Amino acid sequence: MAARMAGKRGPAKRKARPGTRARLRTGVRKGPAAKRKPLRRKGVVRRRARAPVSQQHAAYWAGRAYTAGCAAATAAANHRSVEAPGESEHARVNEAWATWCQAAGKPPWTLYSAAAARFMEGWRSMAGGYDQRWVLVPTTKTIGVVITVMNEQETVGAIIAELQRLPLHEMIFVVNGSTDASFERIRNQSSSIIVHYDEPLGHDVGRAVGAKLADSDILLFLDGDLPVKAEQLVPFVAAISEGSDVALNDISPLLGLFAVRDKVTVVKEFVNRAMGRADLAANSLTAVPHALSREALLRIGAPQLSVPPKAQVIAIEQGLKLVCPASVDVISGNRIRSQNTGGNNAVAQMIVGDHIEALQAAMQRRGARLGFPDQLRQRGYIMS
Repeated sequence: MAARMAGKRGPAKRKARPGTRARLRTGVRKGPAAKRKPLRRKGVVRRRARAPVSQQHAAYWAGRAYTAGCAAATAAANHRSVEAPGESEHARVNEAWATWCQAAGKPPWTLYSAAAARFMEGWRSMAGGYDQRWVLVPTTKTIGVVITVMNEQETVGAIIAELQRLPLHEMIFVVNGSTDASFERIRNQSSSIIVHYDEPLGHDVGRAVGAKLADSDILLFLDGDLPVKAEQLVPFVAAISEGSDVALNDISPLLGLFAVRDKVTVVKEFVNRAMGRADLAANSLTAVPHALSREALLRIGAPQLSVPPKAQVIAIEQGLKLVCPASVDVISGNRIRSQNTGGNNAVAQMIVGDHIEALQAAMQRRGARLGFPDQLRQRGYIMS
């Protein structure tokens, strides 16, 4: 029985030649068939490896910027006779960069610095005169900076070094109440305008003094105790150049939950909401860096800058365009002083008072309720 069962088995399977299975796994043919296309597994599509989209985008802008830099340097070399008197090489490169950005479109901020660096490399390859520390801004408008200083000898050098990387029209230092070597260090390290007062002017008064002296199209404001990288100031300049009037530092990403915020942060946001600008959150002219257009300065008035929240309320009332283009961390690096430590310190009380003054100014223009209607109560019945 077993023999009969064995005889009913089908034909024996054909044995594969040695090495066939290995060749099928690797997709390699031997002999004449090797000239044909290689074997592929069913359902498997082989694609050529591509660089990530972000790398392609970066390479695209880098290549365009380098080519544009070469072309701009060549064009500039043919027009040397029409240069503006006293114009620096940095200013010439920046003018060419700004002109190209306006024509071709500004690179995304994530690629901006790299593209600007490639533009300068292209310029150097054709014309030389390039300093790799330079930072380019996408505008041909004049830029000024006002820096208030009081006993900042340890930081003014770093501030000057960063500002000298920008194509500035003017730097104005307002040195007040300093008993250290701040004045001497500024004078020795820069050719800036220095306004010196022996006595302290108080918070923010120096900004008003410096703004009154400035004649730039775009005006940046900094404090002497906090160096800011030149690259971080470019978005503020660009925002004003593109049509905004006030560019605030967006400190929102640096703040915690509302429940744990201090009273200064709360009152800042309250004033913005009361003025119908909830989108500004807790951002204020109190914080640096910020920038103003020439038009904003004229309409707000330089003296009003001595009370920053009041100046901001006036800007909103005047219909000026306020934006928050970038975030610079000025909280963790803020210099600790006797007046700004503790839950109820003198600086905090002053800032809260500034915002109350700002609300008072708004109520003088909009009425006691700031324009919020009261249609749910009949006050005539209790009026005497």
